[in-house]
Amino acid sequence: MVIWAVTVLLVLSVAWTSAKPAQQVHLRRVQEASPPNGTSLSASEYEGLIGLLGNGTTRLASLYRTSEHGTSYDDLIDRVGDAKPLVFVVRKDQYVFGAFISAGLRLPDDPASYHRVECDVWHFSLAGHFPQPTKIEIEQWEHYVEVAGGQRSVAVGGPSVYIGGVLWVKAEYDVGVAADDVLYCKQLTRSVPEGYTGVSTEYGTALLAGWSTFMADEIEVLHVVGWGSNQE
Repeated sequence: MVIWAVTVLLVLSVAWTSAKPAQQVHLRRVQEASPPNGTSLSASEYEGLIGLLGNGTTRLASLYRTSEHGTSYDDLIDRVGDAKPLVFVVRKDQYVFGAFISAGLRLPDDPASYHRVECDVWHFSLAGHFPQPTKIEIEQWEHYVEVAGGQRSVAVGGPSVYIGGVLWVKAEYDVGVAADDVLYCKQLTRSVPEGYTGVSTEYGTALLAGWSTFMADEIEVLHVVGWGSNQE
């Protein structure tokens, strides 16, 4: 009888010891998926975005939010600085979407011109368009970013960040007039994966409102830490 009791205790002890590491792994995964300080991303949105980035060592640091740091073009450029790679997150109503760029926001030497850099670019939706966070690939020729100088002519859209594919932050919101507000955007994706339930136009598939300008509720830029990119 004593031998049987000791055997039962040993079995229970082994079972408890075996289960404990699995519980620790689960807790560690929850901690790794915790959103960074100051972000607008919920825990599920952050976890979904990390999953799309596809790198287990990656984490994100929030650099800029319109609601916290201002909505002017200078506010955006000053806060982001030389950081790269970057993720742009756009919120509008129930929609959360944006773009990844492996480059940074490098201003041109001539403030009346723009700087263009070829880099890795893809778009994504975190909420409102698909049942789950979804990566949206774009054509290779669209893999570039243009960053305008602060004195770029209003006639050509004014200072803005143009991300291939297309996401235009601080877009021309009326004919010949450029607003000094990065919440004015344009967005167009020429094709999306199956399961998309958003808007389509004659120009392509739009994650929000077609090629027309819209005013976002919030724009956030995050730095992808641990990516290991050497691209400019």
